[in-house]
Amino acid sequence: MTALIWDFDGTLVDSYEAIGEALKVTYAHYDLVFDEEWVMDFIIKESVKALLFQVAKEQELDFAELSAFFKKEQEARDHMIKPMPHLAEVLKKTKQMGMTHFVYTHKGITANDVLERLGVRQYFTEVVTSANGFARKPEPEAIKYLIEKYDLDKADTFYVGDRRIDVEAAENTGIKSINLGQPSSKMNQKIADLSDIITLFKG
Repeated sequence: MTALIWDFDGTLVDSYEAIGEALKVTYAHYDLVFDEEWVMDFIIKESVKALLFQVAKEQELDFAELSAFFKKEQEARDHMIKPMPHLAEVLKKTKQMGMTHFVYTHKGITANDVLERLGVRQYFTEVVTSANGFARKPEPEAIKYLIEKYDLDKADTFYVGDRRIDVEAAENTGIKSINLGQPSSKMNQKIADLSDIITLFKG
């Protein structure tokens, strides 16, 4: 049985507008210059955590405090999060094809609320968030937890994401990945749109 473990931001949902707004407010709160293009490019290549860590170090700010402020601002903008194109259709069809779905995200517990609001929470067997306390990607801890708990076949389990860190997390677990942003390789299949997943598995 094929299992898809999904990343959240930029994969299941388009949350970059909400993240961008929350970062803008965070920078303003700390009187920092916000170069939107550079910041958004950085978080897509790296992560929000890496950005905040760098900012805290450069500006001599408390990283935990900075992160907590951003998180609060981000969650206040959860209503701005939109589903990625064809999301519901892909989840429905792949479920009909016998696939099981999970989520592993660095986002907090509110990821569940967003999936409920978008009408797709019922497709996921379990949603693992930062509240579970696992080591962050690219560490394989959370993906291994899902594989062991649900007795998933590694050869038939894929991590679906949009960034390099997602491909690395899959590789570190010993599974393949499907990715919206990273080039195809022996361990990764690049897709342009979520609907490509249906074609991928039908083929």
